[in-house]
Amino acid sequence: MPKVAIYCRLSIEDRDKSGSDDSASIQNQKSMLRDYCRERDWEIYDIYVDDGYSGIDRSRPEFNRMLRDCEAGHIDIVLCKDQSRFSRDTVVIEQFINDRFLEWGVRFIGVADNADSESESYSTMRLFTSAYNEMYVKDISSKIRRTLAYKREQGQFIGSFAPYGYQIDPEDKHHLIIDSETAPVIRMIFEMYVSGEGYRKIVQKLNQEGIVSPTEYKRQKGSKYANSYAESGNAKGLWTQSTIARILANEMYTGTLVQGKSHHISYKNKKRKKVEQEDWVRIPGAHEAVIDAETWERSQERLNSHARVGKRSQELSPLSGKVRCACCGRPMKRNVYYNKAKTIKYYGLQCATYKTGAMNCPNTKTISGLVLEKHILDELNSIVEQFCQTDEIVLSDIHSEQIKELERKLNLLEERHRTAKERLVKMYKDKLDGIVSDEDYALFRQSLSAEEERLSEQIAEVNQQIADCRKRQENTDGQKALIERYTHFDTLDRTVADEFIELVEVGMPDENGQREIHIHWKI
Repeated sequence: MPKVAIYCRLSIEDRDKSGSDDSASIQNQKSMLRDYCRERDWEIYDIYVDDGYSGIDRSRPEFNRMLRDCEAGHIDIVLCKDQSRFSRDTVVIEQFINDRFLEWGVRFIGVADNADSESESYSTMRLFTSAYNEMYVKDISSKIRRTLAYKREQGQFIGSFAPYGYQIDPEDKHHLIIDSETAPVIRMIFEMYVSGEGYRKIVQKLNQEGIVSPTEYKRQKGSKYANSYAESGNAKGLWTQSTIARILANEMYTGTLVQGKSHHISYKNKKRKKVEQEDWVRIPGAHEAVIDAETWERSQERLNSHARVGKRSQELSPLSGKVRCACCGRPMKRNVYYNKAKTIKYYGLQCATYKTGAMNCPNTKTISGLVLEKHILDELNSIVEQFCQTDEIVLSDIHSEQIKELERKLNLLEERHRTAKERLVKMYKDKLDGIVSDEDYALFRQSLSAEEERLSEQIAEVNQQIADCRKRQENTDGQKALIERYTHFDTLDRTVADEFIELVEVGMPDENGQREIHIHWKI
């Protein structure tokens, strides 16, 4: 008895919720496909449902789960209402129905359009059907883009979530109204900033007063809003300086509706591409302002003045990206101070967790960048001195031997992998010829597939080890040449740091003000 995967899909454009978790159309698809299996006495292995996903979307969760089950040998037949439910992407149709399914021994059936991968006529019509389905999605996508562009130009809010400080009008989903709970927080942030307070002071006040962050506030209100920055790291649930920066730069709080900041790359690729600021769609007076025009102008003047100072500090530090906090693992960020001549007088490094305002890392003290550079230079010169005590610098050939051994291991694994694939193909032919039963084939296939997957993982791991070893060998050659050129370093520049330093970890100061500094050398 064949094991069947029932796959149902409905795009968000066609979705019509009927008060239950599944749309009415999904229920109809399930009912039709269950009856189809019952009439043929087929066993339903599982039912996979993607409700609210486009047929061109390759990241559908249930679709990909079904494909993994197919590859694992759990499924003999994939059953859909029609081919378009499976996919509207021509490339996906060819990749799976006409290729991978044949390799995995999986049959595809679309009930409504008589699609059957075992039918000779289907192979002729498949390309025409998939091309038509893809053209349909492209046309729908174009119409949606034109509709959204029109709504933006008419001053209609088309976002899924209102900015913090606003909420979507319950009587008009395309209009924003002030949120009486959070608008006072926005006003306080702007007032503190224009009165001279910095990001950190604002963050500390908000966190100390127990005001929940925008992401946490939305979650408490039952919203499905997700913020990748807020969901990770030590700052989860707390206000951070980056949140304050985004609020202070958001023109929406003046009553101007600002939209069209990004768009999808194409109807097939859902990654977003940023739009130049001058091309954003701005509609003044689209909703009630949270702050007045004067407050906005004063805040922007201060932001712009800081931005000009910030450009000077963008000169790359020798240790940029290489210093981390030994307590929490976050990067150490620069604090730059200038003299009257507007040149750098001093710079320090501070844990990013504390600097952003989360304040839940004990490593709060700043370390002088010049002190850290001197510590690193002293250790580096000590290493160079040890190397240069001999008349000739000799570095070991250990990397070459490691590479040879790994390559021998790789050849053995690849040979075993080829053998496993050949056994799998032979087993499939024996199944077609009736030498092996369907039950035995499924059992052997599962075992061989697991072995093939395990070998593939081992091959990938050995290839990575070879690449790492070759990189270390190249680094060793470069270090030898560099050390031969120098016997002493007076300053730490970016070139020297990149050649020798992998990572620097800075710990907390002890009672005497001394820190544990651990340098991960590339040597």
